[in-house]
Amino acid sequence: MTMTKSKVLFASAVLEKLEKAASLPYKFAKLLEESPLKDMIAPGNIVAIKIHVGDMEHGGYRTIRPIFVKILVDYVKRLGGIPFLTDTWGLRHAIVGMENGYNYETVGAPIIPVSGIKETDLVRVRVPNPLRLEEAEIGSAVFYADVLINFAHSKGHPASGYGGAIKNIAMGCTGPNTRSAIHNLEKEDTIGRAFQEALADALHAAILNKPRKVFHINYVMDVAPTCDCAPWSDIPLVPDIGILASDDIVALEKATLDMINQAPIVPSSIAEKAGLKPGDNKFLVIHGKDPYIQIEAAYRKGLGNLDYEVIKV
Repeated sequence: MTMTKSKVLFASAVLEKLEKAASLPYKFAKLLEESPLKDMIAPGNIVAIKIHVGDMEHGGYRTIRPIFVKILVDYVKRLGGIPFLTDTWGLRHAIVGMENGYNYETVGAPIIPVSGIKETDLVRVRVPNPLRLEEAEIGSAVFYADVLINFAHSKGHPASGYGGAIKNIAMGCTGPNTRSAIHNLEKEDTIGRAFQEALADALHAAILNKPRKVFHINYVMDVAPTCDCAPWSDIPLVPDIGILASDDIVALEKATLDMINQAPIVPSSIAEKAGLKPGDNKFLVIHGKDPYIQIEAAYRKGLGNLDYEVIKV
C-alpha cells in the first residue's frame, strides 16, 4: 500500500512578475489562506505563535522580518483567534524581542514568555516512545494554548547542523532543565545524533496535547550558518528561497533541507569558502553534524511522513 505524500505549501521568494501579487508578503498571505489553519482555529481560541525573537545583545539581525509575523497575526485574527508571540528565556528575552521589532505596535500581538518571567511556569510531560528523554518540561504558555503555530527561521546550528521547525519547538518551548539535558547529550557522539534525537523527544512532548492543532512554518530566508541566539550575523549560505509550511513537521523539514542543499551558493559566504556546491549536504560539511538525523528521528517517533509533495502557491 502506497503512503500518501504529505503536502508542503511553498511561497517562493522569486519575483516572477513586477507586481505586488508576486511579492513574498502577498504569496505568504495566500499560503495561509490555502493552509489547514482555518480548520484548526475556532473563534475565541488562544493561539501561540512560537518565533525566535533574536539574541540578547542585538548583534544579530537575520531573524524573521516583522512584516511576515504581522501577516500571520492578522490572519489568525481574521479566523477569530487570539494570537500571542512567545519565546524562551523569560521576561528579559521578551523585552529584547520587543526591541527587535516584535511588539504590539508593529505586529499586532503581545509577546508572552513561554514559561513565565523567570522560566518557572512549566508542565512536566512524559515523552511517548522516548529516544533520549523520558520527560520534558513544557512552557505553560504553549501547553495551555488552544493552537500552536510554529514559525521557525531555517538556519545552521553547531550542535545539530541545522535548526528549523523541530528545534524551534524542542528548544524554544521547553524549560531550562530540559534544554540543559538536551545540550548535555552533545558529548555523546560527534555527528549530533543524541542531541537531535532528544530534539525529537522534546518536540513530541510539546505537541502531545494538541492533535491536529499544530501548524509549522519555515522561513527559508537569510539562511545563516548559525543560530539566531548568536550575537552576530553572517552572509547567508544560499539565496533566499521563500516560506514553506505544513501540518507535517517531518515533511516540512525534509523539503526545507532538500531545497537548501539543492540551492546555489552565495559568494563570500562560509559555504563558498568551504567549496560547497548545489547538491551537497551543506550543514553537515559546515558543522560536522548531519541535520537529517533529527528528521529521521521524528519520523521514527511517528510525527510525520518523509514523502512529501511541494505545492507552490
